[in-house]
Amino acid sequence: METRQAQQGEQKVTIETTIGDLIEAITDVALQAGRTEAEGYRLASFTIEKLLREKRHKDIMEA
Repeated sequence: METRQAQQGEQKVTIETTIGDLIEAITDVALQAGRTEAEGYRLASFTIEKLLREKRHKDIMEA
């Protein structure tokens, strides 16, 4: 479950999804954005890695 902090005048947004659906969505967008299939998969990989790293960092900081 993903929650982002609401700023003044914004509502809090929560997205409920499975990790598989999230990876599929990221991959679909990355394949469209990449010039080649290989580049698309690299973009997807970098994006997923960044999300996981940020989540882990957040979890460590909250512990």
